[in-house]
Amino acid sequence: MAAGGNFRQIKPNVWKWDVAGKGYSLKKYDSYEVAAKVRRIHTELGKVGFPHILPVVGAADERTVIQPWLENARPADYSTRNGRARTLAVLKALHATSAVVDWQSVPGLRSYPLIAKWEDRLDRFRSRRKELEPYIGSSAFETTVFHAEEALKTIRKSYEPEEGCTLLHGDVVHHNFLKGKDGRYVLIDFDLACTGPPGTETALWMHRVLPHVGYDFDYLAGERPSLARLSRSSLDLILYPNEVLREWLYLLSLDEEKRPILAGRLIQYTEKALSRWIPLCFQVTQAGK
Repeated sequence: MAAGGNFRQIKPNVWKWDVAGKGYSLKKYDSYEVAAKVRRIHTELGKVGFPHILPVVGAADERTVIQPWLENARPADYSTRNGRARTLAVLKALHATSAVVDWQSVPGLRSYPLIAKWEDRLDRFRSRRKELEPYIGSSAFETTVFHAEEALKTIRKSYEPEEGCTLLHGDVVHHNFLKGKDGRYVLIDFDLACTGPPGTETALWMHRVLPHVGYDFDYLAGERPSLARLSRSSLDLILYPNEVLREWLYLLSLDEEKRPILAGRLIQYTEKALSRWIPLCFQVTQAGK
């Protein structure tokens, strides 16, 4: 690929590169291993004709990945029925590639350490109580910890980490699904990709989507009946208040002067989630019965 052109920084490690009338995304990773993993995943998905990615077209060095820039792309909208349906379909298609790719044999792909990750997240949340309580309040803090502890008790008993093992994207936030001008959705940023049960990532997708449907699992399953047919190993993952914990820990990563603005939104978000958590847990435990 020819050098030169114009570079515009988008994020600390992402640039838009315009050269010879074309646009590219250039992403530089902290480690060679992650960059190599991302390239391998795109190579394997390209071999089987997976349509929901942008091809890797080059690398400036061992820690960079260059892909076409998707002009006028928009992130998925989880608040719409169509946005939910389309992104879930992309995820299912990704997971189905295990029928033609042995993902567990691809170098650099590790199994998803879900329980260890969630135990660590809860430990970090508890350990920073003094910093969090002025924002979240003692009652909401204790309620969040209670629901997380109870969920982990159930998950440790029911979780099957090798159930239908496949490729997991690893970060199903809405802006990692981009909708192009032609209406096609593509997945970007496979930095956290790993292997694990497809139902695990479907549950993580539901964690992201449920706030947009009032934490009403039955409503969501009414849209996509396959969700109610997930294994108990997968459904029990919904019981853990993952997004509440993650968002509050993210707040603590910010400079103190930036925290109050986000805290105002998080307080409302947490109040809504906790007010509906017990009904949500009841719906989830009844699913499949």
